[in-house]
Amino acid sequence: MPMQPMKELDGITRERFERAVLTAYEPVVMRGVVKHWPLVAQGRAGLEPCLQYLMGFDKGETVDAVLARPEPTRAFAYKPGLDGFNFTLDKRPYAALFEQLWRYSHFPEPPALAAQSALVSEALPGLERANVLPLLDAAIAPRIWIGNRATVPAHFDDSHNIACVAAGRRRFTLLPPQCAPLLYLGPPDYAPTPAPMSVVPDLHRADPARFPLLGEALERALVAELEAGDAIYMPPLWFHQVEALAPHLNILVNYWWRPEAAPQRPDDLHLAAMRMAMLAFRHLPDAEREGWRALFAHYVFGAQGEELAHIPEGQRHLFGELDAAQDAAIRADLLSRIRP
Repeated sequence: MPMQPMKELDGITRERFERAVLTAYEPVVMRGVVKHWPLVAQGRAGLEPCLQYLMGFDKGETVDAVLARPEPTRAFAYKPGLDGFNFTLDKRPYAALFEQLWRYSHFPEPPALAAQSALVSEALPGLERANVLPLLDAAIAPRIWIGNRATVPAHFDDSHNIACVAAGRRRFTLLPPQCAPLLYLGPPDYAPTPAPMSVVPDLHRADPARFPLLGEALERALVAELEAGDAIYMPPLWFHQVEALAPHLNILVNYWWRPEAAPQRPDDLHLAAMRMAMLAFRHLPDAEREGWRALFAHYVFGAQGEELAHIPEGQRHLFGELDAAQDAAIRADLLSRIRP
């Protein structure tokens, strides 16, 4: 099925990123934004030079590694019956992972292997200072994903995300949050990764008889293929399937961040609030659930601007701005109510 190409920008600057990209709430490919990275140069030189470059930063820490059979989809996903996941997970040092990637490079169809989401400053300290993304504050910590050819099924994160291809190639398929009912999502508290994920291993190779709604979702999909040196911005809650395409080595460096909800307070309640709401309203009859839907539309997603004109600004409480103390008091009250 043909899909829409993603918006692309060349020569992106931090000022343009903050003004034109962050405010639009749509994914954007930013070509060549990290082409100056030494890691990108080493990746273009080949598997062995790149791994040797990375070993220069390695301090022997173990990282999470996943291993999956090469068939049928090379995806780190649910088992067909959803009674587990189709990969093994262990911890190993990068030296062992790199040696295995080198051995697998000689196989015609090797297993899918990857070390995912390692904090660069801990796993490969110094690499983050040698390869700086100019679009973000240095305080936003990068994470690194290293592996051969594999697919991460469609899922969403609740953070802003810039993902930079440092070696190999990656194909990104993004869909807006409104496609959730069409994507055959698994349980939000039981997924192959910390992020809620579709049970479909690969959107582009799915059985239409088993997943008939996917066709409608893919009509809204945006797709882009990134080379080494390119980056993509993915807004919070957009579903994304990520395919590492190079046969032997693919490296991604990504940056997740969220704004502060209040001074010195994290912006971290979204997924917890969704799960809590699922728990709170599941037993209610349909008519009452519809009533709560209307109240959520007002209290959570409405009640802004002129709708609050009847309340003086200094008396808006949870409708208004909160400082750290007010935020902490509300969290404490909520905790006291949910404890059994």
